[in-house]
Amino acid sequence: MLNVQERFIHKSSHHKLILENDLILILLWSVFINTTLDFEEGQNVFIDQQCAYTNCFVTLNKDYQNGDIDIFDAIVFNVTTMANWHLRNLPKKRADHQKYIFHSIQSSSSYVICPTYTDDFFNLTWTYKLDSDIPSPLFEVKDLDGRVVAPKIVKPKWETTMSNLTEYERTNLRRKKKAMIWIVDRCDDGSLHYAKRLQSAFRKNFLDFDIFGCGMFECPENICYRVIKQSYYFYFVPEYSGATDYVSRDVLTAYNNYAVPVVIGNADYKRFLPDRSYINIKTMSHDAIIALLKYTINNPAVYQSFHRWRNLYTITERNVEKGLCHLCAKLNEGKGSYAKRNFRRWWYPGSLRDRCLPGGAETYREGLAYLNDTKPIHK
Repeated sequence: MLNVQERFIHKSSHHKLILENDLILILLWSVFINTTLDFEEGQNVFIDQQCAYTNCFVTLNKDYQNGDIDIFDAIVFNVTTMANWHLRNLPKKRADHQKYIFHSIQSSSSYVICPTYTDDFFNLTWTYKLDSDIPSPLFEVKDLDGRVVAPKIVKPKWETTMSNLTEYERTNLRRKKKAMIWIVDRCDDGSLHYAKRLQSAFRKNFLDFDIFGCGMFECPENICYRVIKQSYYFYFVPEYSGATDYVSRDVLTAYNNYAVPVVIGNADYKRFLPDRSYINIKTMSHDAIIALLKYTINNPAVYQSFHRWRNLYTITERNVEKGLCHLCAKLNEGKGSYAKRNFRRWWYPGSLRDRCLPGGAETYREGLAYLNDTKPIHK
């Protein structure tokens, strides 16, 4: 194992000279859940991803260097594995130089953070929220030169002069016969109740809205995806969390299978997806939804226009490991010197009283803070 006190120089064609005794040590305090992170301890992930800085060393091993937590320059805490953020799950002490990083690609509505001490606990945020220090949305839109266009906190200027589809694409789109499909993966979600009501309205208007999963229709993923591409005009994408800036990977199920996503959520989709590539039904009645989808289906040129973005952009799942590149850069640049104030309100703007009582309070004083909406009580 590399001794961090050793001094040698790494040089490559796309990186400047780096003194390896200046390694920035990063500890992932908890295992990352539901991500594609899969790397060995060390620097290779930064080198392989061609990061701007490669002098970071990452490990999941709390016992690295004989268990001396003080040696780490940064500790990353993932929201899904902290068991309600009880103090017993955190480091027993914190060195003055250490920066604490909050990481989550999960919705704030699913993982509300209650403990008051977290309001000045973290130096950097690394989440799906676009105003994070390290924004990490679940997918990205690139132009044909490979530049990332979205998602971004400032609305992109979407190209509108899109060329026509190929004859092959038009022919395949004309073969579609059914209106909409949804493959459900959360059976306890309120979106399912909404979808069933919408499905009933579709049926009354002689439109198919097929829902797979949760005890209804079942089919293997590879078959379902092939059927989407061949038969369905639209794919239903409800965001169960309702959190701002949260747009799930489900839009990729639509795009990858030549269906138009029908979205409903609290994100500003104009910051995430190309214009005329989706239909947002958040403020629409069932009658309005049905009328719009019927019109689109009955006018092939209109429907095809929802696919013309493909000539200018690609939409793909984001490489989560790129977030480590950005984290390494922030640490090299000295960003995140001050703790984040009012962190809980930034992470979850809803009622902490409703979500944090009674189980979220570790002490009686914390419980009073939720009830009275008072200032945080620190350790």
